[in-house]
Amino acid sequence: MSEIKVADFYYGAVLSMLFNNHITPALVEGDANRQVYDLTTDTGACRLFIKYRAKKNYTKTQDYNSWVFTITDSDEKEILDYINSGYNLVLAFVCGVEGLSHSEIALLDKYQIEKLLKLGKKAITISRKKNERSYRISVGGSRENAMQIKSSRFEELF
Repeated sequence: MSEIKVADFYYGAVLSMLFNNHITPALVEGDANRQVYDLTTDTGACRLFIKYRAKKNYTKTQDYNSWVFTITDSDEKEILDYINSGYNLVLAFVCGVEGLSHSEIALLDKYQIEKLLKLGKKAITISRKKNERSYRISVGGSRENAMQIKSSRFEELF
């Protein structure tokens, strides 16, 4: 019998959302740290790069969640190769929580990805306060100076 890995739940969540929207992805590459899929949608082709965190960071308040994602040197090279090759790249950060059912997916387009990479970000912190409509990615300084990513981008990007 095959053992289900924790990563399968997080990658599967993104795939389930795609299947529910009648999009069939094709796995291009994958390992324990990330998976990459090619998609064809009504609006064109897309390459989807997925990373996940199984648990959120400890915070002092329950109304605030944050996750830290590491961009390795090989991730950065691969992402830049995709962008430079002309792919319409989307980066999905699966933000896991205990129990899985309240996990979230933050989606970044290639312009937002390029901006973060140009800033030299190797650790990307994604946060969201309860009832906010956007995630925030720290780019230095206060929350007001953070990059904002709409929390409901799935239909927009796919």
